[in-house]
Amino acid sequence: MTVDPRVFQMRLDGLAQAMQETLFRTAVSPVVREGADASCGLFSERGELLALSDAIPLLLGALPGVVQAILAEFPPEDIRPEQIFCMNDPFLGGTHLPDITVMIPVFAQSRLVGFAASILHHQDVGGLRAGSVPPDAVTIFQEGLRLPPMILGQNGVMDRQMVRLIESNSRAPEIVLGDLMAQIASAGAAAKGMMAMCSEIGAERFIGTAATCLDQSENTIAALFDSLPPGPFVGHDGLDPNADLPPCEVTVAITLHDGHLTADFTGSSPQVQAPVNCVRSGPLSAVLYAVLCLAGKSALRNGGLLRRIRLVLPEASVVNAAAPAAVNARMNMVRCITSSVLQAIAQAAPDVMPAANSGMSYVVAFSGTHADGRPFVTTEVIAGGAGGGPDRDGASAISTDVGNAMNMPGEALEEIAPVRLLSSALRRGSGGAGKYRGGDGIIRLYEALADQISVSVRGERFIRVPLGLKGGGSPKPSAAMILRTDGSSIHLTARTAITLNRGDRLQIESCGGAGYGISENAD
Repeated sequence: MTVDPRVFQMRLDGLAQAMQETLFRTAVSPVVREGADASCGLFSERGELLALSDAIPLLLGALPGVVQAILAEFPPEDIRPEQIFCMNDPFLGGTHLPDITVMIPVFAQSRLVGFAASILHHQDVGGLRAGSVPPDAVTIFQEGLRLPPMILGQNGVMDRQMVRLIESNSRAPEIVLGDLMAQIASAGAAAKGMMAMCSEIGAERFIGTAATCLDQSENTIAALFDSLPPGPFVGHDGLDPNADLPPCEVTVAITLHDGHLTADFTGSSPQVQAPVNCVRSGPLSAVLYAVLCLAGKSALRNGGLLRRIRLVLPEASVVNAAAPAAVNARMNMVRCITSSVLQAIAQAAPDVMPAANSGMSYVVAFSGTHADGRPFVTTEVIAGGAGGGPDRDGASAISTDVGNAMNMPGEALEEIAPVRLLSSALRRGSGGAGKYRGGDGIIRLYEALADQISVSVRGERFIRVPLGLKGGGSPKPSAAMILRTDGSSIHLTARTAITLNRGDRLQIESCGGAGYGISENAD
């Protein structure tokens, strides 16, 4: 039987997407069910990425490293069909502690043919503050439960000792356990799809065709890299300045040579005593995302692309933190890395790449206790604006680049927490001016319906905003404010933990995207 590699890849892509949809339908937490903060992938029997879901690029870029870390601890030849594996350790390939990966092996015709894995942002895995994203953490030990590669369970059921471990460490164990079971169920559904393909064409041909797809993707991207100027092309960005921290700057030099793309981050800042550091999965995700944008539909979306990407990462830096650094708020550093990489790539392909997106991850977590004593915790991801492009305005109120989370409906928030979403609207005029304007950000206004509601704000672009491209303008910066019932107000910084009482209001304003080109109406 002849198998067309492109058709084969499309089928794998479909399985990965179906796996993700199953995960979203069965998840318990609204940040996954409504906000789509999870990603899925299929892997070869050697742990190479075979297919991606259309989800959050940051998490998709982390999955290959996590799978390799699990296989380093549990070699493929020792893995049994019934086993379920998990991990969340940032320093072994993960992202931050709330992102737990679940992986199961896929066996067909008595042999291992691959793996199905998902990574999902869990609501609470312990740590200093509810939600496990404490903005005041200075070490990983303050951020929650850290899981090395380990066995989570077998035969579709979590091990009782693992359940007790999570129950003892989480403020919302029912939600965490429910989402873990959704990960297990979705992986099982994908595994059945892979086994069905093996039944059609045979396990050996499945493995061989998967290898062909990887080779084709590698060859296509190598040819694309060879067609571009060699560089080096330099990009630079950084976090908002903070009086309590040294500068957190990102520098990257992109070179294209011998069919490879090398991203050299030498010169980036040393890691800091704050949760804004990121680990290797961050720059890998940023570069993979940029390469996918550059390749468009020309290359198959699989691990063949990763074979041609090389990273040079300074040790113990903000782009490659070493234990025991705090990393829970690493997303904004990853956004800076992504902006830097896209800046550099735009120099190599100036007529393809758009102006900078908002370049921020704006996360708000509410937690506390209901009147009857039940705890609550919920997280929202606030979108910004996309940068204007070579032929169109940027989209407004949308999660961009390595983020792809959805805007949270007010009903999902109000079902869980004593908080009312009073309004959610476009922040008109917040996008950068230009021939093609940047998209606008969002304004969301919340009201506390009870006392002692803890709020954790992790934002960025309060001071330092992205630059426009080809003469385009910069967007308005982000902002956040507490409006007390006594008429007073408090302007918040990018990383804040604060308490709301009944009647207090929280206003969140996100940054827009940058403009592209000089406006015809400019003076």
